Amino acid sequence: MAEPAARPTTRPAPAKPGGTTVTPVKPTTATTAPGKPSATPANRDPARGARLAAVEKPDTGDAAEDAYTYGYRLFQARLYPEAEAQLKQVVAQYPRHKRASYAQNLLGRSYLDDGKPSLAALAFYESYKKFPDGERAPDSLMNLAESLRALNKPAADICQVYDEVQKYGPKLTPKMKTDLAAGRAQSECR
Repeated sequence: MAEPAARPTTRPAPAKPGGTTVTPVKPTTATTAPGKPSATPANRDPARGARLAAVEKPDTGDAAEDAYTYGYRLFQARLYPEAEAQLKQVVAQYPRHKRASYAQNLLGRSYLDDGKPSLAALAFYESYKKFPDGERAPDSLMNLAESLRALNKPAADICQVYDEVQKYGPKLTPKMKTDLAAGRAQSECR
């Protein structure tokens, strides 16, 4: 069966006194919302839409965990704009959930992997500031240093970030300690 024709949402206005008429607003259909872009990366590219549809949405009963896991899966699928939107939503809707720190850190990682080091640096810094005791705080600082390096920021700025990482001493994994030492050496930190 054919889809019904879209009906105009406005009718032509009657002539105003003095002979002028008001131009009606263009009609809209139920498929497009006024003020919103008509295409997203997924619906402009059918292959991308198929990749997006293939990413499983979890349903464990923990809405925050499910939302984060879905964002992580989008990130793994390299669907960065969709992952970024999902991860921002997790942080906004569940700021006190343990996954908020993970989501903010992964948001930065998504930006960095998507070639947006400026946005990545902001996301990592925000992660550190919002969640200084979060499980991903030291990771966010390490990633912040990586973002600053990608932006060709001065070594002094990068070293300052590494100084903050050191304050997490017992929380640092052996790999992070190794990476921290290598990063400090590369930036010639004192």
